[in-house]
Amino acid sequence: MELAFENNPDLRLAELGVKKAELQMEDIIDLVDYFPTYGRVTTEYSQVLNTYYQAEVGLKTAQRAELAAKDQIATEVIAAYTEALINDNNRQSLQRTLENTRDLHNVSNVANRVGFISPYDYETSTTGLQQMEEGLRAAQLAYEGSIANLRTLLGQSPDWKPVLTSEALITDYARGELSNEIIIGASESVLVWTKEALLDIQKNQEYWFVPGLSREMQEVNLDTAKLDYADAKRTARLMIEQMYYGIDTIEGQIKMAELTYQKALKDEEVARLKYDLGLIPRVSLVPGAESLEGKVIAVSEASMNLSNLKLQLANLKAQYAFMTGRDVFDEADWTAPPVVGSETEEI
Repeated sequence: MELAFENNPDLRLAELGVKKAELQMEDIIDLVDYFPTYGRVTTEYSQVLNTYYQAEVGLKTAQRAELAAKDQIATEVIAAYTEALINDNNRQSLQRTLENTRDLHNVSNVANRVGFISPYDYETSTTGLQQMEEGLRAAQLAYEGSIANLRTLLGQSPDWKPVLTSEALITDYARGELSNEIIIGASESVLVWTKEALLDIQKNQEYWFVPGLSREMQEVNLDTAKLDYADAKRTARLMIEQMYYGIDTIEGQIKMAELTYQKALKDEEVARLKYDLGLIPRVSLVPGAESLEGKVIAVSEASMNLSNLKLQLANLKAQYAFMTGRDVFDEADWTAPPVVGSETEEI
């Protein structure tokens, strides 16, 4: 987060937007040097007051956009970080599976030489190993792509090689009742209040003469702004509903994944006892047969699945919080980072 806030240009652009709006407001104030007793008596004065109101709305919108820019950046960082971690989990999982496949292939090689399995079965093992290697290469490329995305977002150089050390801890996200959440989103969502600001400007122009703009065109512009505002509210409602139920779904999946992981740990413990007693082999060529390596892989897969689900929930929570005007980043959702290293930066 600190790297993004320091190096991401979007935050600086939002700050400049506020500065520009303030300067425009000052310039307009200098033009409004009197208020006529009998209302809008001249076209020029009408134009100045209309411009003044637009500048006022623009300043308020720019100030609100500056506050939203930081949350937007935080949301993008969390999305990029979780994507990179998920790709890293997948890569490591495939690496462990590949190592197990290589062990099985070595056993298949011996079994083929002594006639325990057919040449066809051995060829199938070779093909499976090659496919696994290609899958690992694809996973490595996906991870490097996500790191490139994170690198760009944080404004780092092409040789920046981070070690991602924070893990998601979140397992649930407390929210209010859905109808209340939609009401909050309708007023706090960036998607909505930006369109609302444009609508306010068009409404104000109903009472002012705008040079070069016919009354019919003003009415069309106002109707368009109303439709855009209504559409933004509908879109915000849909997004909030989808994310609300999506969070519920992931919370349930996390509960099931935790049970699966605990069961896998117990199964591995039992398998180690059996292996020590010589009851099961370390690896087995028989499909579905119990082996120690199979239970170890099952624990790894269950752990990866649980980690990925927590990361998905952390990402979805950030998006939901941004839509409803809440704090996007919560330190309690993540493990604390260790000390920064020398060559590879740990974040």
